[in-house]
Amino acid sequence: MYLDRIRDTTARYAERNLERLDALAEQGLDVFVAKDYGDCRRALARVEQLLSRDPEQARDENIRLSGMMRGLNGRARENRRAAQAAEREAAAAAAEVERETARERLAGERDARTERNAQELAAQSNLLDMLRKARASLPGAIERDLCQQDLMALRREIESAPIDLAVYERRRSELASRLDAVMAGAREKAETLKHAKQREDDRREKEALLEDAMAVYAQLGDDLAQAAISGLGPNLTDEGLTLQDLDERLSAIRQAADERALQEAARRHVVSGLLRELRNAGFVVTDPKLEAGEAAAVVIKAQRPSGAQAAFRVNLDGMTYKFDHYQGQACLDDADKVLPRLQDIYGIELEEEKVSWRNPDMIGKSAKKLPDGSEERRK
Repeated sequence: MYLDRIRDTTARYAERNLERLDALAEQGLDVFVAKDYGDCRRALARVEQLLSRDPEQARDENIRLSGMMRGLNGRARENRRAAQAAEREAAAAAAEVERETARERLAGERDARTERNAQELAAQSNLLDMLRKARASLPGAIERDLCQQDLMALRREIESAPIDLAVYERRRSELASRLDAVMAGAREKAETLKHAKQREDDRREKEALLEDAMAVYAQLGDDLAQAAISGLGPNLTDEGLTLQDLDERLSAIRQAADERALQEAARRHVVSGLLRELRNAGFVVTDPKLEAGEAAAVVIKAQRPSGAQAAFRVNLDGMTYKFDHYQGQACLDDADKVLPRLQDIYGIELEEEKVSWRNPDMIGKSAKKLPDGSEERRK
């Protein structure tokens, strides 16, 4: 009975110690007193082995186990707090080391980035300087204006993104080639514009010459000169027609106009003399008429009360006349009355005389027609 009571009592205490050890393990505190916890587990196992064969020794071992477990929970918690504190300190130290490492890395990256940015800015500045030098190399404002848009586009392209230093030299070479093309294009366009402006200036000067000449001959009423000047208008854009050529052609037109003016003055002199002498000879004279056309002639028609007629066509370079409706050669009497007077009074000399006859006495129903009787003389 005695041993059974010791066995039962020891078993109950051993069970309680087992629960305490299990509770310690469930709370995860066993790892913080691992050695003591292991010793307690081994001691408990011996108690359980001794309960069946030696209850008293089991009791003594269990009492020793209870002593071992006294304060075990407190030590475990304290060790956990210490471990957690140490872990926090280690984590803080590691974090500080990591932060310091990060700060050093960031500082290094910042310095490298600053250096790289400085190099990129320097490279960008060099490329932009190439644009400025290329523009300054152009000879005039026209060339600079013509390439301005292309240069601005290149500038925006350069400034739009950082310069990749790895390909800087290649990009610099490409920019130089593009600038050469832009400069060549600007020079070519400028040359074209200069030529076009020169042609336009020449055309305007030619137009001014024609307008001045046209105004002069419009005032003089010289239609032939105006037509000749108008005919020069379509040729003003012809580069082969120089100002000297135009001036020579206008001089030729002026010379021709002057000659016509002299001839016209002479013709008026002839017409005036004819009108006077025909009236003096007893003719009734109608108003003279100027025919149309480039080779226009002044036509004078006169008639006697008897029905005899005289007609004159006075050209710039000569005169033809016709005496008609006369009997026999009676027309010669009137011709001799009028024509010599032109020579005597007005100084008009008639040359290259050509006479053709048609005798009115021979005209009849059965008569054969002869050539029309007329005379032509040139003064």
